[in-house]
Amino acid sequence: MSVEEPEVEVAPPPILAPAAPPLVISFHNGPAVRIALSMGFLAFMCLIVAGQLALPQALIFVWLAAAGFLAVFLYRRSTGQRVSVMNGARLGWISGIFGFVIVTILLTLFVIALSEPSVVIALREQIKTRGIPEANLDQMIAALHSPAGITQAVGLFFLLFTVLPAFGGAVGAKLLDRD
Repeated sequence: MSVEEPEVEVAPPPILAPAAPPLVISFHNGPAVRIALSMGFLAFMCLIVAGQLALPQALIFVWLAAAGFLAVFLYRRSTGQRVSVMNGARLGWISGIFGFVIVTILLTLFVIALSEPSVVIALREQIKTRGIPEANLDQMIAALHSPAGITQAVGLFFLLFTVLPAFGGAVGAKLLDRD
């Protein structure tokens, strides 16, 4: 008599779902937008603090780049995803766009306020207490009363608030990608 051994069925290996690709850094990426908005606001606040404390103007450039760097750091920390240099630049750029929008809104309100003579008088008094030459204020007011001056101011803010945070984001992605 021969005893047949029962056939053992071998279960097929489990099918693993492919790993989800990292989210693209864009305005459709919720975590990226939240972090970018907070870093854009931080960049704006740094601009205000530098102006109020009469800090060296060069710190503005450093803080704007640092906002992009910090955005990449916070994004990596909150999502656990690696960020490529291109996506780091995008995240920094989005941060800068949010900061630029805030600055543009406040610049618009400031230009509107300058049409009121009492605001100009109050501004002159404040400038005198800080020891800033009144000629600087006159030059700024004249520039903000002309379309060309407003365009130059908006263009300068756009460049500062987009290029520097994008650079900081790219550097942040490169430096933080090292294991």
